[in-house]
Amino acid sequence: MHYIKTTSIFLLFTFSVYSQENFNLNNGKNFEIVKIIVQKNNMRTMDISKISGSPYSMETFVLAKVERENEKENANLLLRYNGYNDEIEIGKNTTQEVSEEALLKDKNLRATFNNKTYQYKTFTNKKDETTDGYLIILFKGKNYQLYRQDKKKLSEGRLAKTSLDKDIAPRFRDVPSFYLAEGNSLPNEIDLKMKSIRKQLRSEDVLKSKGIKKIKSEEKLIAFLKSLEQ
Repeated sequence: MHYIKTTSIFLLFTFSVYSQENFNLNNGKNFEIVKIIVQKNNMRTMDISKISGSPYSMETFVLAKVERENEKENANLLLRYNGYNDEIEIGKNTTQEVSEEALLKDKNLRATFNNKTYQYKTFTNKKDETTDGYLIILFKGKNYQLYRQDKKKLSEGRLAKTSLDKDIAPRFRDVPSFYLAEGNSLPNEIDLKMKSIRKQLRSEDVLKSKGIKKIKSEEKLIAFLKSLEQ
């Protein structure tokens, strides 16, 4: 294994051991998976047992396919998504609880597991702030792309004020958000409301959407975008 030291992290390039035992390579080419030694100081100082919920979308590591965009090579790894740190952690087996390795946040890498495909992308939130993070690909059409981010936030606990009250434990809570992109533009955060969605549509598609008043679910939004692509 070859280690390259940077100013803040160590990059771990795996060639020999993982390429022979864990990677499923196509065409005999040397598919290079880049991993980082993740610095989870914030997770290390937490007593997870005293926090309700989980920072993970799934507790266990599952088999995943990792591929580079526009390349045929792919690799099989054990992965899970940490929504609190916004990291895709790498495991050596399905039963381990703690991982110190994660996929490098490379925008050319895509990881598919739990029937979801994650890609690290640049997007714009509701405050018009441009940031990077893992997005789940929900729909990719010729004109439109729809993504979801499955972040986790930690809500602070609260001690009971009186003997009649109960302590409220801190908890991880799901904070999903949706992002819509047109063509090659950056994905922009939207609400599941037509007013928000129309802001991202081309003028002719706004006309097509006049008869639709509500988009109440992710499935209906995907179906709506598919209709616009026709």
